[in-house]
Amino acid sequence: MSGGWTELIGKTKNSRRSMTIWLGKFRRYWQSAMDYVFPRECFGCGREGEWLCSACFDSVKFFQTAPCFLCNRENFLGGACPECQTATGIDEIIVATTYEKSVAGKIVEQYKYNFLESVGDILVRLLVKQICQQGAAMRFAGATLIPIPLHPRRLAERGYNQAAAIAAGLAQRFGCQVDENLLKRIKYTRQQAKLDRAERRQNIKEAFAVNCSGLMPETVVLVDDVLTTGATFAEAAGVLKLAGVKRVVCVAVCHG
Repeated sequence: MSGGWTELIGKTKNSRRSMTIWLGKFRRYWQSAMDYVFPRECFGCGREGEWLCSACFDSVKFFQTAPCFLCNRENFLGGACPECQTATGIDEIIVATTYEKSVAGKIVEQYKYNFLESVGDILVRLLVKQICQQGAAMRFAGATLIPIPLHPRRLAERGYNQAAAIAAGLAQRFGCQVDENLLKRIKYTRQQAKLDRAERRQNIKEAFAVNCSGLMPETVVLVDDVLTTGATFAEAAGVLKLAGVKRVVCVAVCHG
């Protein structure tokens, strides 16, 4: 009986993996078709030819100073106040720009919910510019980038992990490595965007687990597209710190 269950579980996992691959291919073909039928127009000015023209990219308002991204209190270097650093295990936060009423927010929405994968490079460029402006490029030397993982069911629904694509772009720019296996999503959760602050914390509680039997990286950079309350980052950082990671830096394209 146990052998039969093992075989059934294996077949189910293979079926889900095949479905994920098929959905990913379908969306890429669909995007190519849409690019052909509907030419690209700048999200900022509407000019035809690209999703974000150079003038609109240069007009994006990057954070120069900002309150703690977790509790919204007064400005602190590193994006997190001492109290939030202690409570969450997050040592530093880097965010490029705002989400609300911004061209970056529009692009994230298209990327995340309308499966417009071709805009991913723009989000990477926004993050790279902010990281360099803040003199934070050296934080990535020898670091391990970990995209916030999706539950396998959510991954099958969406077809790709937008955080993983952003992490891959950052790794290519800064010459570091991406590890998509170290952190696993073990609980299927409701979408955080539809919840308030308290609900987000409860929703994401015990959603992650570390999958590592060897040495843990000393520095980890968690990557996601949007930081709102920071509940997802905090939950992931706490699990990683308990597993032996010394320093956790969180990066996101937008806050809000």
